[in-house]
Amino acid sequence: MTDDDGLPYEQVLGRIAELAEDLTAHPDREVAEQVSELLDWVDAFHREGLGRLIEMVRAWRGEIFLETAAGDEIVGTLLTAYGLGEGSAPEAAEEAVMAALEEVRPLIESHGGSIEVESVVDGVVRVRMLGTCDGCPSSSATLTYGVEAALREHWPHFRRLEIVDPAAEVDPAKAGLECVTVAPPRPAPEQLLQIRPYQSR
Repeated sequence: MTDDDGLPYEQVLGRIAELAEDLTAHPDREVAEQVSELLDWVDAFHREGLGRLIEMVRAWRGEIFLETAAGDEIVGTLLTAYGLGEGSAPEAAEEAVMAALEEVRPLIESHGGSIEVESVVDGVVRVRMLGTCDGCPSSSATLTYGVEAALREHWPHFRRLEIVDPAAEVDPAKAGLECVTVAPPRPAPEQLLQIRPYQSR
């Protein structure tokens, strides 16, 4: 970038897309793959950083601020790109989450468990484990390699999965259960995002 080729802000995203397309089509496949990986890591870093910022604003009851931010030409575009804040589309998010859960629901129900969505906000999906899944030693693997993997596949704005009121300890009566879980996925940038317990207030 030279001193005289600055772009108006509304054109910056277009230029980023052009450069990304050119570089990921580089004739040297190793270079193209490294650029693609770089973009994935930057995207994961930005998504999580912005998501945490929005969570902090919400914690301080900053909905009016978020509405103003969503109306800003640049900030609003950035928040919308990551499905965050008041500019996000809750219907589309819930639809994607439900589609993901439909994929893993037969697995969960096959051994007497169930999963209930508590909320979908700013890329964070909060779920409650019910039936045999509550306190089951295999529930963590089911969430990580089943539910979380399906959410990543169906919803590009997914950041984190949280368990509402998780069992304090493994239920001894469920220790012998042999629950079917899917194989661990190949490591990817998105796996920076972890399952964290969430205690309802």
